[in-house]
Amino acid sequence: MTRQIKNLLFVCTGNICRSPFAQGLFLKLSADKGIKDVAARSAGLFALPGNQATYLAQRVAAEHHVDLAEHKAQIVTADLAALSNLILVMEQHHKNDLVSDFPEASGRVRLLRHFARYGSRDRGIADPYGLDNDAYRFCFLDIEDAVSGLIEFLTEQQTTIKGVF
Repeated sequence: MTRQIKNLLFVCTGNICRSPFAQGLFLKLSADKGIKDVAARSAGLFALPGNQATYLAQRVAAEHHVDLAEHKAQIVTADLAALSNLILVMEQHHKNDLVSDFPEASGRVRLLRHFARYGSRDRGIADPYGLDNDAYRFCFLDIEDAVSGLIEFLTEQQTTIKGVF
């Protein structure tokens, strides 16, 4: 029997660029597609709690109608990891660090690009921090591809589960 995904956690390094992009975009697209009862959070392995998304992250997200103005960084905790049915990381070293810190989560951690519709599903998503507007735009589009694939997966999962019961 397939276990339904109810809680997602997007993880990057500082929780100020990539994981907020993924969380914000997921919330927007899931609402547009009518996906209900799936919570999405984001956190960073080395986040400084309370930091806002970078100015460029907010600006690029806004270009795609995703609002990161209220985002506040948080660090990955054992409670967040335990609550999450699926933990989506940006790079392989994030997965390695998470599994090292929270071994009980090992079967629930995947690269976000695992759900990508185009290109390699085995590569990471580059960190735009400290780079220019184009790097942020490329990062956002890379995340958009993977999150769109995730939305397709969850839509199919909801249909399958509804068909079973």
